[in-house]
Amino acid sequence: MSEPTGRHPDDVVVLRPLRADDVATLAAIHAQAFAGFFLAQLGEPFLREFYRGFLGDPTAVTVVAATPTGPLGAAVGTTQPRAFYRRLLVRRWWAFALAGARALLRRPSATGRLVRAVAYRGDPVPGIEGALFASMCVDPAAGGTGLGGRLSRAWSVAAAAHGAPVAYLTTDRDGNDAVNRHHRRHGWRVERHLLTPQGRRMTRYVKDLGPASEDARPTRAQAPTDTRRNAAPEQEQP
Repeated sequence: MSEPTGRHPDDVVVLRPLRADDVATLAAIHAQAFAGFFLAQLGEPFLREFYRGFLGDPTAVTVVAATPTGPLGAAVGTTQPRAFYRRLLVRRWWAFALAGARALLRRPSATGRLVRAVAYRGDPVPGIEGALFASMCVDPAAGGTGLGGRLSRAWSVAAAAHGAPVAYLTTDRDGNDAVNRHHRRHGWRVERHLLTPQGRRMTRYVKDLGPASEDARPTRAQAPTDTRRNAAPEQEQP
């Protein structure tokens, strides 16, 4: 299914799974949309490895909003965070090491956070076996079109189709009001507030994905059913 973005009558958006030819564009969108956030500051090479890691993984849940000229945004995550990030490091350690080295040449002070990023395992909610909504980015040029809401709903539907009864995400609490409002507006509820060892204040959200959830009631604006075959505003982790 497809819909106009609201920017131009010929600018039609289709929601579909992540493809290899999306990776470079999504990395550029992510870097532009979240220039002040840590992953974006690591640079587009690192971001390309991040998005590439979701390709072909059996636990990945990905939804890309694409026009005939390319992606406008994406939502990505996994139904098994610990296993996903462990496999990602095993498969792509050399690529992350190379991309990380480039980033550290520009910002040596980021060494500690880079090490923690590589060691990240999804920060799961104790007692909950849920899907991780790892990241969502939208081209700033598509702001105000409702695209972020469509991606969020479509990702939830895809995660549920992969068997996840609940999902969670963690995002910055400070300087991140628009993203926090977005998540609350789309059915995410605050599970708890967290403080990292470095003093970074975070908020962790959870969302029910069962048949009774609002996203389980299909609408024309939700993702097409092919998003279920490839489970590929934004919260940055870690």
